[in-house]
Amino acid sequence: MSEPVGVAMIGTGRWAGRLAQAIHRSNLLELVTCYSRNPEKRAAFAEKFECGAAPSLDAAIGHPEVEGVLLVTPNNVHAQLTLVCAEAGKHVYSEKPIADTMEDGITMRDACDAVVVTLFVGHCFRRLGAARKTKELIEEGKLGEVVLAEANFSLKSSGLTPESWRYYRETCPGGPLMQLGIHHADTLQYLLGSVESVYGSFARLITEAEIDDVSMAMLEFESGARGVLSSSYVSPKTFYIRLYGTEATLDYTTDMSVWPNADKVDEATALTLVTDAGKEIIPFQPSDMVLEELEEFAQCVRGEAIPETGAPEALAALQVIRGAIESYDRGKPVWLEAI
Repeated sequence: MSEPVGVAMIGTGRWAGRLAQAIHRSNLLELVTCYSRNPEKRAAFAEKFECGAAPSLDAAIGHPEVEGVLLVTPNNVHAQLTLVCAEAGKHVYSEKPIADTMEDGITMRDACDAVVVTLFVGHCFRRLGAARKTKELIEEGKLGEVVLAEANFSLKSSGLTPESWRYYRETCPGGPLMQLGIHHADTLQYLLGSVESVYGSFARLITEAEIDDVSMAMLEFESGARGVLSSSYVSPKTFYIRLYGTEATLDYTTDMSVWPNADKVDEATALTLVTDAGKEIIPFQPSDMVLEELEEFAQCVRGEAIPETGAPEALAALQVIRGAIESYDRGKPVWLEAI
């Protein structure tokens, strides 16, 4: 790639800052401009990350040096913004989840396909070195047949105030399962294959927000394996995956006190393989998951790669969460249809 890919950042919150930091570590991307509806936040972000501050959304997306647009915004506007980008012929990186609903996610996919631009979704946790090593161990047969999975991603959310979009059911359906658990919904399917059915349970136990602050989903994979995926907004930072196989159990645990420093997550992660012979600490090569995904996005823009986490993978993860919500409302398991 002779010249870096110019990108615009839509949204200037904390996670947008993490993406901007990763861009500054890369030779493949250049942060051209940013946009937020709040002019003070927009100006502060532009100064901190040495980019332009677009006066409007259209100006940011339509900037002649911008080839790709990074959407780091509330989930419920991903579809609307993607349609604007596609109409302008710009490639799209959307933060996860792809959208709040399957209908919106499919609309995003179809709009980008129609004009042949990339739709890339930020399911970055499968890119961690620990996740890659876990995949390798499964494929090598070190666990035998995996029959059960447990996964949790939780944190105390101090930002659940009426001013936040995450406070409301309408703009944050599924609560922590949609915002945090969806990472595991992607990674577990990357590791174990597609989920076939889901049964969800949700409750608001502690917070005053509209959303449920405790959530879980019981999963049945096409392989026959079972899984339990859980997430809450009221417990200390927790991140783990446990896989139970016929030959070994794998404990994948991260000290999330490093969060949200995405490039440090692998350094705070331990993989422990447990067999009848005892425990073994499994070494792995750490990765910089956000840098890796953004550089892959740049390669996609230039036609040098295809997204590892594009619309198919993002819709599969979203379908698990939407299935959990639907099953809780109906009081029975939901079987997931082919997308």
